[in-house]
Amino acid sequence: MSEEKEKVPYNLGNVKTRTNLSSITPNKINDDIYSHTDVSDLTLSLETNGQLEPIVLNNDNVILSGHRRYYAMLSLGWTECNIRYIDVENDIIALIEFNRTRIKSVNDILNESRHLEKEYKKVIGRGRTATKQRSGKKMATIVEVSERLGLSTTQLKKIKSIANYDASLIEAIDCGEMSVHQAYEKVRSEYMTTTTLDEKGMFRQKLTKILKDYRPSEDEIYEVMNLIYPFSVSNILDGETKRDELVHHLDTLKKLDEREIVQYRKYQEMKKSKDNQKLVDDLEKQLWTPKDINNKEQTIKEIENLRPFIEVNSGKEQTIIRQRVSSMEWVPSPGRLIQMLVRNEDDNKLLGVITLGSDMIMVENRDNHIGWDEQERLANLKHLAVVSTCVSTQPVGFNFLGGKLIATIATSQFVRDLWKEKYGDTLIGLTTTSLFGQFSMYNSTKVWKSLGETKGTQILKPDDSYYDYWRDWVKENHTEEYERASKHSSPKQNVLNLIFKYLDIDKKNYASEHRKGLYFASIYENGREFLCNEIDEDALKTASNFDVDAFTWWKGKAIKRYSQLHEENRLKGDTLWYDDLDSNNLKSWFSSRGIDELI
Repeated sequence: MSEEKEKVPYNLGNVKTRTNLSSITPNKINDDIYSHTDVSDLTLSLETNGQLEPIVLNNDNVILSGHRRYYAMLSLGWTECNIRYIDVENDIIALIEFNRTRIKSVNDILNESRHLEKEYKKVIGRGRTATKQRSGKKMATIVEVSERLGLSTTQLKKIKSIANYDASLIEAIDCGEMSVHQAYEKVRSEYMTTTTLDEKGMFRQKLTKILKDYRPSEDEIYEVMNLIYPFSVSNILDGETKRDELVHHLDTLKKLDEREIVQYRKYQEMKKSKDNQKLVDDLEKQLWTPKDINNKEQTIKEIENLRPFIEVNSGKEQTIIRQRVSSMEWVPSPGRLIQMLVRNEDDNKLLGVITLGSDMIMVENRDNHIGWDEQERLANLKHLAVVSTCVSTQPVGFNFLGGKLIATIATSQFVRDLWKEKYGDTLIGLTTTSLFGQFSMYNSTKVWKSLGETKGTQILKPDDSYYDYWRDWVKENHTEEYERASKHSSPKQNVLNLIFKYLDIDKKNYASEHRKGLYFASIYENGREFLCNEIDEDALKTASNFDVDAFTWWKGKAIKRYSQLHEENRLKGDTLWYDDLDSNNLKSWFSSRGIDELI
């Protein structure tokens, strides 16, 4: 498609209806400035709502705004998109300006400042006193850059000083381990002396002072050395090689987006499965399906006649069913656990799977919603549970919004009574997360409330063969740290932190910013007061939205959804049963993405 490009003011642009994605070029500078972010949430938004904002291009078809939209569209297989052209004096300054409202790490801000300084120096000049007139006022590079970034000049100077003296502190700031002020005070006290030494001289000076001050024995020196890579792996046969293999594996996984990671993890899970095939085949036959999904009158009657009930099942059947109907890899966690199947009364066919477990120890949005302090949280966390598995079988899920039914049943009185009977604690609320942001089956239900998205980053987890080896090594060589890490919330992430620490692997290179949607079901209208120790249990009042019959509420939505899909000819009649994922097909698919080592 050829288009005549009209030059327009920078703040307006010219909207063009469509153009080919193949004609668009990502801006190379974008990857230099901004850290990688997951686009799964944006992908779901595009699937659901279409493209709401055009991609902004310069007159050479290079992206100035919309890189995440561009990559999300590519992952969806789109070939065209909406665009608008703008005419700017400087592409880099424009690109950064378009990202003004983006949530950025300090490292992103630092990269922005470096590029802006370079561009402004072309205009203003070089040197500490370089200035130029703008609207009758003098311009200074550092002032212009800080204003463009929305920072005070002092704050920007502090960030630059931290990066110059100890770049590792930038990562510590982004991880929430310290503030910019704390990091600046650290480098000021340690590095900003009147005498400047070269790196080797500074090392000798510091080491000499430590040896003189502490007079350590040789054993103590070697003990410390064994905590620091490469000395830390000196006692392992081929330790360097094994570390390199881990890094190579992580670099390969890093090429996958969030959806591809999910599929790869599922493949790994199924590859390890040793289940009896006859039992697997028998259970597959238990999936509920309409007799003829295209027969509208008959199918609506079948929906109306469904009668869901819960079967408590912690045996092999539940494990097989959960594994084969859920696209997510099952990662069991320690603590409380109740496993259930949802079946239809008339024919005992399967409608879904539910698993409840001990709730997460610390979740910022949930804790802010409740309003409890640390002592109240530790005392009353037993009154919360996490819905760790909530899956509808197919074709119930897609065609009839089965996920909303299962999500509502997970909060039912029957489930709450099971918890009370097994553990002796009244359930006050339930937490759950959606895989891809806030586009999920929990939306528009009567009982689940969105609390936004989970915050923070997670380290990319290597395959079990790598993780288990280095976990055992940490456990043997750093036992006390391992015990502390494995007993706190997110034990695998804590252990990975230790592995990366002792192998000197920069975790920010393998950190995922993927955010999950966070949801909370408040069973009692005054449940938060109970969790904050403001009222006794006998004063609890059930929330009005929990008095609604879940099936009656769902049935109307299910029939409306089915009727719409029927009219649009978008019904999907197939079941979903993960059993034998074809490794050749998967290998071919990954190979087409330039990833040949995983399968």
